[in-house]
Amino acid sequence: MKPHRRLKIAGLTAGLVILVLLAVLCTVAVVQIQAGITAYVSGQSIWSRAQVRTAVHFEQYAQTGNTEQLRIAQRALGILLADRDARIAALAPTLDLDAARQYFLDGQNHPDNVDRMIWLFRYFSDFGAFKEAAKVWRDSDPYLDRLNQIGEALQQEWEAADTDPARIKALESQLADISLQLQNFTLKFRLAMGEAARWSASFLSIASTVYLALLASLAWLLAWRLMRELRRTEQKFSAIFAQTAVGITQLDLAGRIVDINPATCTILERSFDSVMSASYKSLVHPDDWELGQQQYHQVLEGTRNSYTVEQRMLKGSGDHLWARLTVSMVRNTVHAETYLIVMLEDISESRRLASELSFQATHDSLTGLLNRRAFEYRLVRTLNRARADNSYHALLFIDLDQFKVVNDTSGHSAGDQLLRQVAEVSREALREGDILARLGGDEFGVILENCSLEIAATVAEKLRSTLEKTAFRWEKEHHAIGCSIGVIPITEETADINSLMRAVDIACYMAKDEGRNRVYVSTADDQQLVAQRGQMEWLNRIQSALKEHRFFLDAQIISPATSNGGSHGLRYEVLIRLTNEAGDVVPPSAFLPAAEKFGVISKIDRWVIAEAIRKLSETPDHLQVLEACHINLSGRSFDQADFADYVVDQIQRYRVPANKLCFEITETAAVHSLVDVERFMARLSKLGCTFALDDFGTGLSSFSYLRRLPVDCLKIDGAFVRDIATDDTDLAMVRAINDIGHTLDKITIAEFVENDETATLLGEMGVDYLQGFGLHRPCRFDELLAERPEIGRTAQPQSRQSLR
Repeated sequence: MKPHRRLKIAGLTAGLVILVLLAVLCTVAVVQIQAGITAYVSGQSIWSRAQVRTAVHFEQYAQTGNTEQLRIAQRALGILLADRDARIAALAPTLDLDAARQYFLDGQNHPDNVDRMIWLFRYFSDFGAFKEAAKVWRDSDPYLDRLNQIGEALQQEWEAADTDPARIKALESQLADISLQLQNFTLKFRLAMGEAARWSASFLSIASTVYLALLASLAWLLAWRLMRELRRTEQKFSAIFAQTAVGITQLDLAGRIVDINPATCTILERSFDSVMSASYKSLVHPDDWELGQQQYHQVLEGTRNSYTVEQRMLKGSGDHLWARLTVSMVRNTVHAETYLIVMLEDISESRRLASELSFQATHDSLTGLLNRRAFEYRLVRTLNRARADNSYHALLFIDLDQFKVVNDTSGHSAGDQLLRQVAEVSREALREGDILARLGGDEFGVILENCSLEIAATVAEKLRSTLEKTAFRWEKEHHAIGCSIGVIPITEETADINSLMRAVDIACYMAKDEGRNRVYVSTADDQQLVAQRGQMEWLNRIQSALKEHRFFLDAQIISPATSNGGSHGLRYEVLIRLTNEAGDVVPPSAFLPAAEKFGVISKIDRWVIAEAIRKLSETPDHLQVLEACHINLSGRSFDQADFADYVVDQIQRYRVPANKLCFEITETAAVHSLVDVERFMARLSKLGCTFALDDFGTGLSSFSYLRRLPVDCLKIDGAFVRDIATDDTDLAMVRAINDIGHTLDKITIAEFVENDETATLLGEMGVDYLQGFGLHRPCRFDELLAERPEIGRTAQPQSRQSLR
């Protein structure tokens, strides 16, 4: 059916539904109006009786002065006044529904009628007969007021000391006139409401006639259009049967072909007569005869309407094609005919594409090996086998050692070719049945099924040796291929594949850590692996601590060795601290080695720099007395090209004077990354930052580099300082370092000062500053920042007074 035809039928149906709904709503409204009118007629009867009682009992009170008659009259008058208040509340601009209900109830109207009475008068009092009724009701208000006033006047007369009979007689006469007028209003109100009831009944009759006529017209038009569309659909089906590209076959219940369309012949590459003369089963590939038989019988039994199956069909050329068959039962109850319709689609191409997609989903596009997802699936199966039959298997993790060099020197095309060559060589080096996969980048994995750890080690070494002997040439460049291989067992005791992948990754790391291009075989009780795993677990914990803001800063004051050198500003070193998940403080020695080893130390460095500078920016008074805030930097941070940009950005962002910052760089980091460190120092020096060479003296080869680096301070390593009071060699070493530092015009700082004797010796030999637990135990950085500036100035000289 064309869209515009569907829209027309939908429009007619919607119109029919709308008319029905309008008829229902109109009928409900008229019924409600009539019910409201009936309620008002009933209420008018109550009102009329109350009006009569009011007049009669006021008259009896006028004649006798009996107060009981007065109370009866006032109660009856209250009904009249309540109805008037109800009408006013119902017509108010803002409806107070609760008040209106209460007034109508006070007027002794039935509770079930109250809402209808409010609704009717609020929304229909300005139309037709309802308008006249409302006017009559409003016109009666002055007479009610007058009636009330007469009652009050009579009460005053009878309660007066001297009753005036003439006055009472006059009030009786007025009472009779008012009563007569109110009776006339009652009659007019009754007539108006009767007219309203007749009007609503007439409207309902007319509306019903109109709606029925419209409904009949729309129903006839809808039926006519549906019949026309049915005829068109039959014609279209005939055309589709003959012209569609999908094969359509009609079968009897015995499976014989009754009719086919031209597309069936085209798909099967057969003539019409050859198909019609064949049985349907003879067109199906013999290996697929049983496919769908259960569903076929269910359709014949009537327990299901249709089913879909994919099977191979035989073409006239002798080849086969993959077809999707949709079989359904057609039951014609009028002619008692039952037959099967089979829709046939050629899906050979889609199956070929699906096969390619499946291969792509489970294989690496570059090397043709299994990808990580497929490898992990195979690993799960292997682990399940180990648990089921207590078999023994092995897992290898391979990481190329020089892949980055090839990529950087010869380009990514060379790197891709290297990976292809490694994949090919590895296939040939491994045993038949071994599962090889590329896990990502330059990492490969191997599953050795039914293989002991000893044999796995032999296979891994053979693979490593083969790759080492393989020459890779790209254009004019020759590259050696080396790899580090981790080997672990797969047993029934293995927890899961995640633990397997972690363990083999660590084993490969151990191979790299021991010098690269080697095999590391890990056993179940491998203590080295356990230690390495512990450090790698710290890596995750450090990452979590950074995200959860569980790092904080301590600070340790660096004091002048003597107070004779003039006034000194405040100098201290900020120290990184960590709280664990339980809220306990973790010593730096527990997490810093792992952070350094796995490269996350650079993130910690950045956090310390940003946090220290931010806190300093928030304490301007503290900055005034600050001489230098020392911040440690790891050598790994200089491996990042944007590190200097980051530090400069933090200084400029928080507007902290750069000369208040002194960055400490270890001697080892300075020597190993000399060019990067020199470039960093040169840039930050221009801003005013100063630098200290930390742990100085542990590598004497660094003396020759001091002239190249803009270092302001030398921090003498604590290993020499700690025992100078008892070890002459250490004392001589510290004196030599101090002398060389002063010769080069550097400030010297001695670490690990833990007692008075050490501090005295250092002061005597001319060391400039001292740092250690004997002088000041690290405190929270926030506490140091919170001290008053004058306290900060005096804390350093006084710190020498208590060294123990």
